[in-house]
Amino acid sequence: MNVKELRDLIGHDVLLLAWPKGSKGFPKKWGHLTIADMEKPDYLAELELGNIGVALGVISGNLVALDIDDGDMVQPFLKLNPFLNDTLQTHGQRGCVFWIRVIGDYPTKTICLKTHSGGNAGEWRAGKNSQSIISGVHPDTGKLYQVLNKAKPMKVEFACIVWPKEITNPPSIANHLPGVNGTEVAEVAEVAEVTNGAVVAQVVCVAPISRFSMINSVEDAVNHCLPTKVHENNLRLFDLARALLTLNQQAIPYDHDVVFELWYNKAKRFLRSDQIKEDYYLEFMQACHGAKIPKGSSKVAAAWARAKLNLLPLPPKVMIIQQDFQLLCAFYREMQVEVGEGNVWFVAGGLRACAKLLGHKNHSNVERWTAAMHPMKILKTVKKGDAYHATRFLYMPPIR
Repeated sequence: MNVKELRDLIGHDVLLLAWPKGSKGFPKKWGHLTIADMEKPDYLAELELGNIGVALGVISGNLVALDIDDGDMVQPFLKLNPFLNDTLQTHGQRGCVFWIRVIGDYPTKTICLKTHSGGNAGEWRAGKNSQSIISGVHPDTGKLYQVLNKAKPMKVEFACIVWPKEITNPPSIANHLPGVNGTEVAEVAEVAEVTNGAVVAQVVCVAPISRFSMINSVEDAVNHCLPTKVHENNLRLFDLARALLTLNQQAIPYDHDVVFELWYNKAKRFLRSDQIKEDYYLEFMQACHGAKIPKGSSKVAAAWARAKLNLLPLPPKVMIIQQDFQLLCAFYREMQVEVGEGNVWFVAGGLRACAKLLGHKNHSNVERWTAAMHPMKILKTVKKGDAYHATRFLYMPPIR
C-alpha cells in the first residue's frame, strides 16, 4: 500500500511516522510533528522510502492499535468481540493488530497485556508518544507487514470491548465510567444475599453512581469496604472479596489473613457484640469463595455499549417495535449475558436507571415496555419485589 492508499484507508487526520526500512522505530522524539506535516510533499516522499508508523491516541483522532500477540488468542478474542471482524486488521510477526477509533473515554496509555502465566498477550496502544508500524518490512522476519482485513478503522466505545479471561490485566478507565446522554452511567453491583453469615446467592443489579475510585493497593481495597454503621458488615466483607478480585486483575499480591486483619481493626467500632472475630473471618473466607465480579467493574457500561451495537439478534416480534424498545430489550439480553444463562438479575431503584440510559425524562415507558415483555416471553419475573427487595428477572430467549 502506498501512502495515499494508506491515508485514504485510515484517515487524513492520522499522523504517519517515517522510519528506516526494517525498523520498528527509534526512541527519538517526534512530538514536534503535527497533522499539518502530512500535507508537505517532502514528508510524504520520506514516508514512501521505509517503514511507516502510526501515531496513536488523541493526536490521530483517537486511533488505537489493539495488538493481540498470541495467535491462539485471536479467534477467541474475535468470538467475544465479533464486531472487530469488520475493522482494519494487520499482521507483523505474530497474531493480529486491530485498528479502531475509540468513542468517548478510554485508557490513554500503552498497556502490556499479561496472561496468567506471566507471558505477554499483546498491547493496548493508545498513549502519548505511542505508535505502531502498519507498513514496511518486519525487523525480525524480513517479511512485509500484511493487511489481513482492508477496512476502515471502525468506531468503538471502549466499554463494549470484552476481554478474555486469559488476560489478567485488561485495560480499564481508572476513575470513572463514561456518561450516557448527559447522565452518569450505572455500576454493576454484585449483591450477596446472606443467610446466617453464608453467601447463598448472587445477582447483578443496576445502581446509579457518580464516580468510582480505582483500587490500586490492599489499603485502597480495605478503605473502600469499611462499614459505616452496624449490621452492614456482611455486605462490606463481600465487597472486600470483590475488591481483592480487582487486585488480581492488576497482579497486585496480597495475603487474605493480612487483609482481614487490617479490615477488622479499622471496622471494630461497627462490629456486633454478639459476634467474635472468628465469625467475621469465616464470613470473609466464604465471601472470597463466592465473589465473581471485581469491585468497580463496568459491566453495565459494557452491556449497554454492546446493546447499542446490537451484535446479537433479537426476537423477530421485537424488531417491528420502535427503536428504544429494541434497545431496552437488547440491554436486558446483555444483562443476562453478564450473569450467565439461568441466573437472575435485578434493576435497583425500579426502572429509573434504564430510563436514564435511554435518555428518557421518566420511567413510565420503560415500565410499560418491561411489563409487555412478559407475555411476549422475552422477560420472566422470578421473584416479585417488595418494599425491601427489587424484582428478580430472567431474559428468556437464547443469549448466544
